[in-house]
Amino acid sequence: MQLCAAFVFIACCAGICGAIRCYSCESTTDSHCADKFAPDGITIIYYCTHCSKGKGKTGTIQYVERGCESDYSSSNACHYSSVNGIDVNICYCNTDLCNSGLRVAARFAIGVIPLTLFLRSL
Repeated sequence: MQLCAAFVFIACCAGICGAIRCYSCESTTDSHCADKFAPDGITIIYYCTHCSKGKGKTGTIQYVERGCESDYSSSNACHYSSVNGIDVNICYCNTDLCNSGLRVAARFAIGVIPLTLFLRSL
């Protein structure tokens, strides 16, 4: 049973261990980058440690930015901050092309469940 749990854990976390690819775009210059994301033609950056998706709104204009982070060392998480008076939500994830979806932080749960099962089996 422990061998099976270890295999599941390694298989689920294989994409987390190395460098990953991330989408990189801004919705102000590419409409495909908005929340209704269309990856066709979007730049992909290689050798990232984390991907990011930032989202803010000023008036009626929503801004979305997706990118590659090489120096971000924290776990998968979302942070709220204010940039130039605009409230911004920035989420980080660490699996291949994980900054494509609406709920980047939800991918964190995909890694936590196998880890929890693995640790409980020991």
